[in-house]
Formats: sequence, structure tokens, C-alpha cells
Amino acid sequence: MSKVTALYHIVFVTKNREMTIPQPNEEKLYRFIWSVIKSSGSSLLRIGGIANHVHILLNLNPTTALSTLVRDIKSRSSRWIKLSGEFPHFTSWASEYYASTIRFDEKSAVIEYINSQKKHHLGKSLDEEFGEMLRQSGYDYLPGDLR
Repeated sequence: MSKVTALYHIVFVTKNREMTIPQPNEEKLYRFIWSVIKSSGSSLLRIGGIANHVHILLNLNPTTALSTLVRDIKSRSSRWIKLSGEFPHFTSWASEYYASTIRFDEKSAVIEYINSQKKHHLGKSLDEEFGEMLRQSGYDYLPGDLR
């Protein structure tokens, strides 16, 4: 039997980073996203965020392409959000996303990072967060990225 661990930290934002995910309804959204991940055969390890972006840590099914899963998460959740009526200002997700593989020994730190998003963003803007994440991954960051 093959043994594959493919841990990914994924982040995507609302269109123009608008604050359109109300905190009282975010748990419903996260449960819906979890169902999409589960249907791909992948495993959700943690999900969280704030009103304009979502962080996901998952173990990707080795037969699933990351881009396909992210496309499915965003398109299916966008449709669900609009039908639910509980996110009246949501228009769509931005077309881009960020994803990075992580080592197994980094898993706990990334889970804690996702768990602390609300506290984390009391003192740090989304631009600062993305700038740090992209630089750590070897990318230059432009303020127009991930819009």
C-alpha cells in the first residue's frame, strides 16, 4: 500500500478582499468547504480565517490535483454562499490563491497559526500577512496580488 502525505496550507480571499464573511455564519461556510474537501478524498486538518479570507490546512488525496480541488472549493462554496442568503454582501472569491506545501513537523504550528487568525489580524493587515507568506516561499509580493 502506498503511503502519501501531501500537506498544503491554502489561502484564498474574497473578491477585492471585501469583508463579506460575517463571523456568525463562518462556521457554516467552513463546514461546507469541509464537505467539498472530504468529497475529494482529501483530509481537512484545520480551517479558519476572518471576514475577507480563508486559511485551509489539508492532506491532499494523491489522486487529486491541487488546482482542481481549489477550483471546486471556490466554485461550489460561492454557489452555496449565494443560495444560502446568509452572506448578502459576498460577490465572489478572487481568482487567485496561495498554496504551499509544509513539512509534517510544521503541522502543529500551522494549525495554531490558523486558529489564531482573528487575534493575528488585530495587529497585522492582510497585505502584511501575504507579504510575509510569499517572501517565505521565495516570491516577491505586490499589493495587487491575491485580489
